Amino acid sequence: RQYITPAKRLSHVSNTMSTPPPPPPPPGGNLNNGQGQTPPFLPPGMMPPPGMAVPPPPPPPPKPFIHPITHAFHGCFNFRRHPTKPPVNRLAYTRVILAKLLLEVCGASGAIWGSSEIFFLRDTPLGNEIVRIVAMFVGVIFFYRFWWHAKHYYQHDQDFPPLKEHHRRKWKLPFLQVFASKLVLEVLGGAGAIWGCSEAVTLRNATNKFSWRVAAAAVGYVFFIRWVFQVFAYCLCFAGLWSNPASFRMTLARWYDAFVSKLVLEVFGAAGAVWGFSEIVFLRTPDTVYIWRPIAIAIGVVFTLRWIFALKAFVQSENDAVEIKSQLQPTEMQRDEVANFDVEKAVASDEHIDDLELEETHSGETEASGENENGLKLEA
Repeated sequence: RQYITPAKRLSHVSNTMSTPPPPPPPPGGNLNNGQGQTPPFLPPGMMPPPGMAVPPPPPPPPKPFIHPITHAFHGCFNFRRHPTKPPVNRLAYTRVILAKLLLEVCGASGAIWGSSEIFFLRDTPLGNEIVRIVAMFVGVIFFYRFWWHAKHYYQHDQDFPPLKEHHRRKWKLPFLQVFASKLVLEVLGGAGAIWGCSEAVTLRNATNKFSWRVAAAAVGYVFFIRWVFQVFAYCLCFAGLWSNPASFRMTLARWYDAFVSKLVLEVFGAAGAVWGFSEIVFLRTPDTVYIWRPIAIAIGVVFTLRWIFALKAFVQSENDAVEIKSQLQPTEMQRDEVANFDVEKAVASDEHIDDLELEETHSGETEASGENENGLKLEA
């Protein structure tokens, strides 16, 4: 090690202390004049010297309540087709979009309108007008939702995925959007469908109004229970109830949705949506009831045919699934077949025994469990 004398040490300290510190960087970043040097700090109002590159000022911060709105509408008119998709089938697209417009936009407003009358919220003129405003507001929100769904369907030939497959408990905003929509369209919509459709087909009148109110409230309660189970399934709670799609419970749930749920929500709901939405927007009045009743009934007939074709396709898919399952299901072996099964002979004859798991056990465990004498336990 080189010895440093006290004089050299004092001279080094004095030179270090005499060196002026570098100028502080200006606020907003390190401005560079293009030569690798940091220009001195410029006070406010002073013009920079010639040759000094000054970056543009930062953009203003987004204004509250305006930035979320502009962000929500960003790209909403971009209907550019996905490059990997074939040209769109305009007839099929129009059929799907018109059904969604009727069931999810008019149906949402009609659900608020009809369910509010079931629960005595429209008994006064003031309450009637308040519910009308709320129903119109809900219709605007669901029209915005419908627009994005129509755009996604045009670009990808499919709707948005209904569930998040990974970390679904962390998707709080999609969870709120999905199940709030289901609450309006399927719970309130189920009750409103019975209420509005019964009046459109002249089944409900002033004499049996209480009976239909009870029936509509009961249907809404059943659909609310169904909605609660959907929330549990989304959050992966009680997974043993719906983990096996081939179980009797899940098969019954699928048939219930295909028969009952779609009949109420899409057939009765379509007629009720036309009947209720026409009253919300002042198109149906006591003078124009004779016009809107045939329209609502005709829409109900069209959606009945649509439900029949969808039900036929569902039954065919269930039958195909049963046939595929029966072809893939291995043949079960009886107890005497397992006891007389010769493993060496099966291997020698190149038979498939992939469905059997062979585990070596001790002789004591074999005798205690009454298994094979060769010390092998055969488990299907």
